[in-house]
Amino acid sequence: MNAIEAMQAEIEYQVQDLHKLDLSSPVSNCLFVGSGDSYIAGLAAQYFSGSHAICCSPIDIIKNHLLVKRRNLFVVSISGNTQANILAAKIARKHGVGTISALTTRSSSRLAKSCDQTIELKYKNTGITTAGTISFTASMIKCISLSTELQLPSNLRKMYNRAEKQAKHAISKIDDKSNSSSSSSTSYFILGNSQLHAIAMYGALKFNEVFGAKAMAYPTEEFCHSPLFSIKETDQAIVLGGEDDDDDNSRKLSKRLNEEGFSSVHVGFKRTGIELLLQATFFIQLFVLKLAQKYGLTSCYFLRNKK
Repeated sequence: MNAIEAMQAEIEYQVQDLHKLDLSSPVSNCLFVGSGDSYIAGLAAQYFSGSHAICCSPIDIIKNHLLVKRRNLFVVSISGNTQANILAAKIARKHGVGTISALTTRSSSRLAKSCDQTIELKYKNTGITTAGTISFTASMIKCISLSTELQLPSNLRKMYNRAEKQAKHAISKIDDKSNSSSSSSTSYFILGNSQLHAIAMYGALKFNEVFGAKAMAYPTEEFCHSPLFSIKETDQAIVLGGEDDDDDNSRKLSKRLNEEGFSSVHVGFKRTGIELLLQATFFIQLFVLKLAQKYGLTSCYFLRNKK
């Protein structure tokens, strides 16, 4: 099984295995810390739970330990080996933060040993190194359940199938408009507001990892203030839309970009709450996977680029 096949398998595992996650009881004053996918998992929890949680980079704590004051710190790391996370946990402990918890798959990791307690993430995976999919979704759900009451929807298969159709449709639209011979020669702008901004950031990381492509995520409104001026006709915009007015505005932006000669695809999600987050996550994962399959990739760029 190659890395792209492993990615496909782990995306598919989610439909059956996300329901098996042990959801936590909410904790007050949560501070989530992480890097890469783990940072975005915490950011999604911040958007989802409102005032019950905040998220920051480990470097923020390293530079300003006052951020942890009177907060319960959750350091999110799948491997438990990210050096900045370990240092942030040590600094938090030195300055007397309430409880420091490692949220990781490895209870014996260096991070776990630097924290007061370990919350072990358990989910099915292939054991093959690939771009993170179920690891991200499981981390996001766990972070959300720590910050607010959460119940997973029962219709994951239906949501997954809908996201798969959306991914195929979006790729067909790109094929009609893009002159690029491969996805790595295209720069991507992924836009979304609030919770969808977190998923847009996650999408940008997947384009970096799988294709080695330049990808940037922005809140939709922020994109229109300045990044808009940098978009080129060879670039690809993916505009994510949520509820009602947000979806209408994102649709109008995508349409206007196309009218002005740029390539833009709008993807709307007629859902709310955790269903919105999960369907958008499934869409991003399947979009990247199917694009990789279209170009015949068998490995992720971060694995085959030995430099």
